[in-house]
Amino acid sequence: MRKVAIIIDPTLPTGLLANAVACITSGLFLDGKEYVGQEIKGTDVTYIPITKIPILILKPGSTTLLDHLRKAQKLGLTYMAFTKEAQTTTNYEEYTQRVKGKNLNEVTLVGLGLVGDDKTISSLTGNLPMLR
Repeated sequence: MRKVAIIIDPTLPTGLLANAVACITSGLFLDGKEYVGQEIKGTDVTYIPITKIPILILKPGSTTLLDHLRKAQKLGLTYMAFTKEAQTTTNYEEYTQRVKGKNLNEVTLVGLGLVGDDKTISSLTGNLPMLR
């Protein structure tokens, strides 16, 4: 079974926090059709597909987002790094220019999305607090 965990900077204002989670989720599921269900027909509405796997929204705890990302890389997880640079631009081209060719030490990580098997995700995130 697969699982998704999103580790987010809990100090972000509510709107930016919601934006980060939405962007991370859309990026993680871009090519993940096996993670998304089918349309469901109602009598007067069609419900769009939603995820078929759990999505945990977590705080980073005492470990930095960068350290979580490095662990995810070592474990071979699919990941998405989301940066402050993405949230402070007005179009994708500007964002691209701000992060292109930079390493993670040159950007500000505000969120991290992870996809992997349940056991591996749990081993990395099992002791992290839920975002509340």
